Amino acid sequence: MTGIFDALLPYTGYLALILRVWIGANFIIHARPKLQHMPQTVQSMKGLGVPAGATYAATALELAGGIALILGLLVPIVGVFFVVFMVANSIMKKRKMHAEYIAQGPSYENDVLYLALALVLVFLGAGVFSLDGALGL
Repeated sequence: MTGIFDALLPYTGYLALILRVWIGANFIIHARPKLQHMPQTVQSMKGLGVPAGATYAATALELAGGIALILGLLVPIVGVFFVVFMVANSIMKKRKMHAEYIAQGPSYENDVLYLALALVLVFLGAGVFSLDGALGL
Protein backbone atom coordinates (compact mmCIF):
# COMPACT_ATOMS: atom_id res chain seq x y z
CA MET A 1 0.00 0.00 0.00
CA THR A 2 1.35 3.41 -0.89
CA GLY A 3 1.54 6.23 1.59
CA ILE A 4 -0.93 9.06 1.51
CA PHE A 5 1.82 11.59 0.77
CA ASP A 6 3.54 9.61 -2.00
CA ALA A 7 1.85 11.85 -4.58
CA LEU A 8 3.82 14.79 -3.15
CA LEU A 9 7.25 13.17 -3.58
CA PRO A 10 7.84 14.59 -7.09
CA TYR A 11 7.22 18.06 -5.65
CA THR A 12 9.63 17.81 -2.71
CA GLY A 13 12.02 20.35 -4.24
CA TYR A 14 9.21 22.88 -4.64
CA LEU A 15 7.95 22.22 -1.11
CA ALA A 16 11.47 22.68 0.30
CA LEU A 17 11.79 25.95 -1.65
CA ILE A 18 8.49 27.29 -0.31
CA LEU A 19 9.33 26.29 3.26
CA ARG A 20 12.87 27.72 3.11
CA VAL A 21 11.81 31.05 1.66
CA TRP A 22 8.88 31.43 4.05
CA ILE A 23 10.93 30.63 7.16
CA GLY A 24 13.90 32.70 6.00
CA ALA A 25 11.73 35.72 5.23
CA ASN A 26 10.03 35.49 8.61
CA PHE A 27 13.33 35.40 10.46
CA ILE A 28 14.59 38.41 8.51
CA ILE A 29 11.36 40.24 9.36
CA HIS A 30 11.94 39.41 13.05
CA ALA A 31 15.54 40.63 12.89
CA ARG A 32 14.75 44.01 11.32
CA PRO A 33 13.24 45.83 14.35
CA LYS A 34 15.93 44.37 16.61
CA LEU A 35 18.61 45.77 14.33
CA GLN A 36 16.91 49.16 14.16
CA HIS A 37 16.65 49.38 17.95
CA MET A 38 19.58 47.23 19.08
CA PRO A 39 20.37 49.12 22.31
CA GLN A 40 16.75 48.77 23.47
CA THR A 41 16.71 45.11 22.42
CA VAL A 42 19.87 44.40 24.40
CA GLN A 43 18.44 46.17 27.49
CA SER A 44 15.16 44.31 27.20
CA MET A 45 16.91 40.97 26.96
CA LYS A 46 19.27 41.83 29.82
CA GLY A 47 16.14 42.26 31.93
CA LEU A 48 15.39 38.59 31.21
CA GLY A 49 18.93 37.55 32.08
CA VAL A 50 20.16 37.15 28.49
CA PRO A 51 23.72 38.41 27.96
CA ALA A 52 24.28 41.11 25.34
CA GLY A 53 26.46 38.76 23.28
CA ALA A 54 23.66 36.23 23.05
CA THR A 55 21.27 38.94 21.89
CA TYR A 56 23.68 40.02 19.15
CA ALA A 57 24.25 36.38 18.15
CA ALA A 58 20.53 35.65 18.02
CA THR A 59 19.86 38.71 15.87
CA ALA A 60 22.75 37.80 13.56
CA LEU A 61 21.36 34.27 13.27
CA GLU A 62 17.91 35.58 12.39
CA LEU A 63 19.33 37.85 9.68
CA ALA A 64 22.16 35.75 8.22
CA GLY A 65 20.33 32.47 8.75
CA GLY A 66 17.23 33.87 7.09
CA ILE A 67 19.26 34.95 4.07
CA ALA A 68 20.98 31.54 3.94
CA LEU A 69 17.62 29.77 4.02
CA ILE A 70 16.24 31.91 1.20
CA LEU A 71 19.32 31.21 -0.91
CA GLY A 72 19.34 27.56 0.10
CA LEU A 73 22.88 27.65 1.45
CA LEU A 74 23.95 25.13 4.11
CA VAL A 75 20.30 24.57 5.01
CA PRO A 76 20.70 21.54 7.33
CA ILE A 77 23.41 23.34 9.32
CA VAL A 78 21.43 26.59 9.53
CA GLY A 79 18.40 24.48 10.48
CA VAL A 80 20.28 22.99 13.43
CA PHE A 81 21.19 26.48 14.63
CA PHE A 82 17.53 27.49 14.41
CA VAL A 83 16.49 24.34 16.30
CA VAL A 84 18.85 25.24 19.16
CA PHE A 85 17.70 28.88 19.03
CA MET A 86 14.01 27.95 19.20
CA VAL A 87 14.56 25.48 22.05
CA ALA A 88 16.38 28.23 23.98
CA ASN A 89 13.61 30.73 23.19
CA SER A 90 10.92 28.34 24.36
CA ILE A 91 12.74 27.58 27.60
CA MET A 92 13.41 31.28 28.25
CA LYS A 93 9.80 32.24 27.65
CA LYS A 94 8.52 29.43 29.88
CA ARG A 95 10.94 30.08 32.76
CA LYS A 96 11.59 33.82 32.65
CA MET A 97 8.33 35.16 31.21
CA HIS A 98 6.10 32.45 32.71
CA ALA A 99 4.55 32.04 29.26
CA GLU A 100 1.97 29.43 28.45
CA TYR A 101 2.07 27.29 25.33
CA ILE A 102 -1.00 29.05 23.90
CA ALA A 103 -2.12 32.24 25.63
CA GLN A 104 -3.36 35.77 25.07
CA GLY A 105 -0.20 37.16 26.62
CA PRO A 106 3.31 35.74 26.36
CA SER A 107 3.28 32.36 24.66
CA TYR A 108 5.79 30.07 23.00
CA GLU A 109 3.62 28.26 20.45
CA ASN A 110 5.26 30.09 17.53
CA ASP A 111 8.69 29.15 18.84
CA VAL A 112 7.68 25.49 18.89
CA LEU A 113 6.25 25.83 15.38
CA TYR A 114 9.53 27.30 14.08
CA LEU A 115 11.38 24.55 15.95
CA ALA A 116 9.34 21.89 14.14
CA LEU A 117 9.80 23.60 10.77
CA ALA A 118 13.55 23.93 11.33
CA LEU A 119 13.68 20.20 12.09
CA VAL A 120 11.92 19.54 8.79
CA LEU A 121 14.61 21.57 7.00
CA VAL A 122 17.37 19.70 8.84
CA PHE A 123 16.09 16.37 7.53
CA LEU A 124 14.60 17.50 4.20
CA GLY A 125 17.52 19.68 3.20
CA ALA A 126 17.44 22.58 0.79
CA GLY A 127 16.08 20.75 -2.24
CA VAL A 128 17.26 21.04 -5.81
CA PHE A 129 16.20 24.69 -6.19
CA SER A 130 18.96 26.01 -3.95
CA LEU A 131 22.63 26.85 -3.80
CA ASP A 132 23.14 23.58 -1.95
CA GLY A 133 21.53 21.75 -4.87
CA ALA A 134 23.56 23.69 -7.45
CA LEU A 135 26.79 23.00 -5.55
CA GLY A 136 25.93 19.34 -4.99
CA LEU A 137 25.89 19.64 -1.19
